[in-house]
Amino acid sequence: MRHLRAWLIMWVALFLAWLLFSGDVNRIELIAAACAAAVAATIGEIARTKADVRAAVPLRLVVPMLRALLQVVPDFGLLVWVLVLSIARREVVRGTTKRRAYHDVGNDPRSVGARALALWSANFSPNAIAIDIDRDKHESIVHDLIVKRASERPA
Repeated sequence: MRHLRAWLIMWVALFLAWLLFSGDVNRIELIAAACAAAVAATIGEIARTKADVRAAVPLRLVVPMLRALLQVVPDFGLLVWVLVLSIARREVVRGTTKRRAYHDVGNDPRSVGARALALWSANFSPNAIAIDIDRDKHESIVHDLIVKRASERPA
């Protein structure tokens, strides 16, 4: 039952991601999304089982994840503005790498799930890329095109 629940959660997430990325909902896309999600969820569940990894997403991270989704629109505008300035100034904007305090560094399922969700949802923003979480130093490592803390959250 545990494997079925994990597989179904992955399948739903992957199915919806396919439809979101394809930008089209028709019969062929629905079939393709279902098939691709089934294959990916099966491979993911096999890998998760072999690695003996257990993860549980803490509910306290749902709101920050939704905020990260909402941050995509202003960050896209910021990205376009930076590109326009870069062209006008004939100077490439490289960005900077930042280290931020991060506390969910344990091996328990909630910490594992919190790290996975934080890294995944922090990469929604086109302005910031979550690189890693340094568990020894209790820090997340994020690259910002323009330093803006809201773009990096929840990492």
